[in-house]
This record gives sequence, C-alpha cells and structure tokens, in this order.
Amino acid sequence: MSKFMLIGGGEVGRGHTNYETKEIDKEIVKMVEKPKANFLFVGLASNFSDSYYDTMKKIYQDLGCQCAYLKKKNIINNPDIVKNKIETADIIYFCGGDTIKLIEDIKKYNLLPLLDKAIKNNTVIAGMSAGAIILCNKGYSDSLKLRGESEHYKFIKGFSFIPISICPHYEKGGQKAKELETAIKKTEEKIISLENGVALKIQDQKINIIKSNPNRYAYLCYNKNGVYQEKNLEKEIKNNDK
Repeated sequence: MSKFMLIGGGEVGRGHTNYETKEIDKEIVKMVEKPKANFLFVGLASNFSDSYYDTMKKIYQDLGCQCAYLKKKNIINNPDIVKNKIETADIIYFCGGDTIKLIEDIKKYNLLPLLDKAIKNNTVIAGMSAGAIILCNKGYSDSLKLRGESEHYKFIKGFSFIPISICPHYEKGGQKAKELETAIKKTEEKIISLENGVALKIQDQKINIIKSNPNRYAYLCYNKNGVYQEKNLEKEIKNNDK
C-alpha cells in the first residue's frame, strides 16, 4: 500500500507569508493512522531550508507529530543517521525549491533505495511543488528559468514512483498555463495541473483532491484531436466514480 500527497504549492507561513496548506497538512497526518507520527522534513530543494524547517516543525508539532530534519550536512557526515531518520519516519516531506537540485542530490547521495523502501513500508510521502515533481514521471518546472538557463518552463523527469505527470503552481489563464498548452500540443501528454492550496492524495492507487482553498482547483490538461482540453479534475473523478 503506497501513500502519497502531491501539493501544487502554497505558502506555509514562513516569514510574513500566509499559511495556505492547513487542510492538506492535516490530511497528511491523518494518512499515518497512528496517535503520534514521526515527521521528517527533507530540505534539499531549498536554499532556505533551516527557516523552512522551523516553520514546518511548528505546524506538524501542533498536529501532534515528533519532528526531525534531514539536510545535506547530515547526509555527508553521517549516513547511518540518515538511514535511521528515513526508516523511522511515518511522514517524509520533500519541500519546494529547485527541482533539478533535488533530483541531483537524491541521486548523488544514493537516497533512492531508502525512499523506495519507505514507500513499500507504507510511509506517507509528501511533496510540495519540486518535492511533488520528483515523485512523478515528470513535472512542468521553473528550475531552468531560476538558473538562468531558459526563458521558459520545461518538463523535468522525476523518479516515476507515481505514473502521472504534473504541473504545480498552475494558474488558469496565467503564463505558465499558456506555455503548458503549447507544450502539451507538442507532446500529446495528459498533465494534472495543481493550483496553490490544492493537492493530490494518492492512496492504494486511488486519487482524491484535497484543498485548503475551496476556490482553487486541479485540472486535467491534454490535447484531443488538436484541441487543448482543460477539465476540472475533481468533477472528472466524481463522474468516474458514478
């Protein structure tokens, strides 16, 4: 049984930002199905992982969790501690940031076997934005834009733990949506696009939409006979369940 939460984006209250993922975080803890879960924050994607963790620690402690932090310093200096943290975690949370950096570090430090084992042991695997992309076949990312290597969003290949492709930080009618439409017409792929404050809960291969903001949505985007389609995924799931 595998348990995933793919979060499209949203502020977590770090600094002076709003807290936009409350209902999603609560659902992540519920997925563990035990009184006091062990929450492990993986900060490899972020350049501000310390303050990011401080914020997430407060959130998940308030939700009844015991919290731990995995950063590059741990991985380099003490592999045994890393192994223990991952094996004892009930929730592994990959934060947002640079998708390419996160993928490179996971490969470089040989974390994939530990992650694969955690998934098979029913650990809840949650990812925000870049952290969500790495769990899928691929994701529509701004990593190359942030690095100054492209002026456009690009698909980045993930580790394919989940056989879908996603677009986080989607905004209907926005620039990213316009570029995605062009990209989909070239690739003929189906993409699940998530607005901030929206997440995909995938448990036992069943997909549900979890929303912290009722006015934000998930979309299924694809090309049908040369015409771009953007459908409300929540409605599509309900229609398929009938």
